[in-house]
Amino acid sequence: MSSTSLSPRRPALRRAVVALLAAGALLVPAVPGSAAEAGKPAAGPTPDSPVSGKLVPALRGDAAKAAAGAKLSEQVLKRGEAFQARHAEQRAAAAPLPPWSGSLHTVWGAFPTVVSDGAQATHTVNPGISIPSGNPDVVYAPTLVPSGKTCIEVTTFYWQGGNGVGAWDWCAASPGFAAVAWINSSFLGTYTTTYQGLPAYEVLDVQTNAVTNSWTAYLYNYTTSSWDALFTSADTSKLVDPHGGWSMFEVYTEYNPATGEGYYCTETYGTQYHAANLKIKVSGTWTPLTTSNSTVPSSVSSTDFGCYGLSFTLQTANSHWQVSH
Repeated sequence: MSSTSLSPRRPALRRAVVALLAAGALLVPAVPGSAAEAGKPAAGPTPDSPVSGKLVPALRGDAAKAAAGAKLSEQVLKRGEAFQARHAEQRAAAAPLPPWSGSLHTVWGAFPTVVSDGAQATHTVNPGISIPSGNPDVVYAPTLVPSGKTCIEVTTFYWQGGNGVGAWDWCAASPGFAAVAWINSSFLGTYTTTYQGLPAYEVLDVQTNAVTNSWTAYLYNYTTSSWDALFTSADTSKLVDPHGGWSMFEVYTEYNPATGEGYYCTETYGTQYHAANLKIKVSGTWTPLTTSNSTVPSSVSSTDFGCYGLSFTLQTANSHWQVSH
């Protein structure tokens, strides 16, 4: 993985993970069958809430790709003496992590086992994370794909180039980030609310045309009570892709000999990541993720992620997972 690129993933690798574990459009389509189509507003961030016809302010196309390769943040997250002491005690009490060579790629979360036509979720964000220049790690948490036939993955990412919410276009000839919205004061004031004490945005990633297999990812605008489009993409060839999707905590990390763990651990200590209210659209019906339509790996440990002190919790099986550090 290059430390100046936010595109370390490849389609074959991501599809294998799922199997083993069980320029932006200006025309914004309404969600088929939604209240927006009928002109009837709905209260709250539901799949039937109105579609605004507006775009989320974001970098798109070549600008998004360029931003994803730039070093935009060099500020190191500062921590107090009490925090440093606590982290040191935690490392001392744990068994040493064996060093590894190159990038360690690990995931955990909920994996739908059915093919769906959309997904909705609440994703928390950690705007205080500041990964310094030179740190090669990338944390995608949460990152959401409804099913194999989707074109768009919506991910919250943290890396040395900054923190953002991005649309990854799996239907492009060369898959990569096609839209990037930075997690700044404007984003927080428009697209987040408070969830369990943390800022969180609502995402809807849904098929808008079954014939062309067009998908649009939306973010809920809390100032207008409507869905704004982040990105749209289409590809009929993916209609035959039979596997389910994922909602997961994903890390690419390299070994830091100074701490005996992954580089990202220091900068992300004290954080929480939530993917909550997870639901998928199957045969026209929205249903929460449960143990009958999805799986969650039962065996997971902090050492799997090259980081001391991570905890993994299912607050609601399987529609709400939490990772704490």
